[in-house]
Amino acid sequence: MLVCLNAVSAAQQVNSGLNPAQCPAKAREIASNEQATIRCAWFLAPEDRQRPQNDRRVELFVLTILAQEPLGNKPLLYLAGGPGDAASDDLAFWLKSGFHQDYDIILVDQRGTGLSRPALDCPEIDSNDQWIQACRMRLVNEGIDLLVYDTMAIVQDMHELLRAMEIEGINVFGSSFGSRLALLLADAAPERIRSLVLDGVYPPTRSAVVDMAYNAELALERLFHDCDMAPACRASVPELRLKLYQAIAEMNEEPAEIYHLGEDSGFDMSGDQFLLWTIGMLRYPDAVPFLPSLIEAFYLGFYDLLLSIAAFAKAPNWEHDSSHSEGAFLSVRCSEDLALAAPQRWQAEHQNASEAIRRSLSPIARKHFADCEIWDVRPAPALLGREVKSDVPALLLSGAYDSATPPYYGDVASEHLGASWHYVFPNVGHNVLEAEPCASLIMHAFLRDPEQQPSHACFATLHPPDFALERAG
Repeated sequence: MLVCLNAVSAAQQVNSGLNPAQCPAKAREIASNEQATIRCAWFLAPEDRQRPQNDRRVELFVLTILAQEPLGNKPLLYLAGGPGDAASDDLAFWLKSGFHQDYDIILVDQRGTGLSRPALDCPEIDSNDQWIQACRMRLVNEGIDLLVYDTMAIVQDMHELLRAMEIEGINVFGSSFGSRLALLLADAAPERIRSLVLDGVYPPTRSAVVDMAYNAELALERLFHDCDMAPACRASVPELRLKLYQAIAEMNEEPAEIYHLGEDSGFDMSGDQFLLWTIGMLRYPDAVPFLPSLIEAFYLGFYDLLLSIAAFAKAPNWEHDSSHSEGAFLSVRCSEDLALAAPQRWQAEHQNASEAIRRSLSPIARKHFADCEIWDVRPAPALLGREVKSDVPALLLSGAYDSATPPYYGDVASEHLGASWHYVFPNVGHNVLEAEPCASLIMHAFLRDPEQQPSHACFATLHPPDFALERAG
C-alpha cells in the first residue's frame, strides 16, 4: 500500500519551514511498484542569506522513503552529484538498493535542481547555439540571483533542513559532488552527523577541471596495467599503450569512418575523439572488459566494434530518466573554479599528462572557462578550498577506473578524517555503490557501527576486469 504521509503534523512542518506536499505521480508509481511508503514536502530557505531584507525564498523539494522496518535507526540523507543532478531522480535506485528496509532515506533536490523551485534548467541548450547567454538572461529577467546558487548556500540549506526536521545524528551519503557537500556539512554541523559515506570522493581542495587531464591519464594507465598483469590480455594485446597512441596518431591523419549499427551512414572520428570516447567508456563497468580488444581493432584499422560496445555499456541506463540542471551546474562549478584559481592552475597542472591527452582535453577546459565568463558568477566563499578536518566516522568508496574522482582524491580527504576507511574497488569507475554489490554490503556493515572498521570479506574476492578478448575479437 502506498501512502504519502508526514512524520510530524502539518502545523509543525509549516512552523519549521517544512510544508507537506503530495508526491508526484511518477514517484508514487515507482514507490508503489516496490511496495514502499514515501512522503513529500517543501522546505523554504532564504535565497540570499547575506541580504536578510530580501524576502525571496527557494523551495527545496524533499522526498523521504520510510523505513520498512523502523528500528530506531538514524535516517540516511542523500546528497546527489553533478553539480546539478536531482536527488529525487534517484528514487528508483534507492528503492532497489534495499537500504530503506532499515533506514528512512531523505532525498533533497538541491537549490536550482530537479523539482525544487526555482529550477535553473536551460531548455535553450536544445535550440540555441548561444544557449548559455540566453538562459542566463532569461533567469536574471525572472529575478533569480545566480550568485547565490553556490556550494556553501547548498550546505547551509541542508544544515537548516536538518534543524527544521529536528534530526541529530544523521547518516549522510554523498556521491561525487555530493561527497564534497557531505564533507562541508560535517565541517559546518558535526553535532548533527553520525556518519559519512562518500562515493567518488571530491574533496574541496581539488578542481575537476584542473585535474582533468591527469585524472584521465591515471584511469587509462590503470587499463594498461591491468591488461599487462593479466596473462591472456598481455598475450592477446601486447603493448596496449603503444597501440592506443599509434591508433590515435593515424586517425588524426586520416579519420576513421564509423557506421551506425545496421546502416550505411555514419560519421568520421579523429584520433583525439577516439581518445575522449575511450576515457568516457572507462566509467562503464560493462565497457572496460572490451576496451583492450577495441584498441587492438582500431590499431589494425577495424572500427565496427565501437558502437556495439557503446550500446552494450549504456543499455542499463537507457531507462533512467535523468534530470540535470545546466544553470545549477554553471553557478556551482564556475564559482568553485574561480575560488580555486582553476584557469591559472590548469595551465600548469595539465602539463603532467601526456601530449595526446592534453591536446584532446584542452579544448574542453578552455570552453568551460569561456562558458564561466558568460555565466558571470563570483568566487565561492573562502571555506571552499581548504581541507575539511572532521572526527565524524567516514566510509570512502573509490573506483580504480574513475577519471572524474580518482582514488587519490579519497586519500587526500581521508588524511584529515578521524575514523575513516577507504576502499578502492578494482573493477569499477564512477558511482561505486551503483556498480558493485560488495560496496553495498560494506556500507550496510558500516552504518550498523560507524566507529568500527566494517566487515569487508567480499572486498577480498574482487579483482580487475575479466577482459573479453575472444568474444570481442
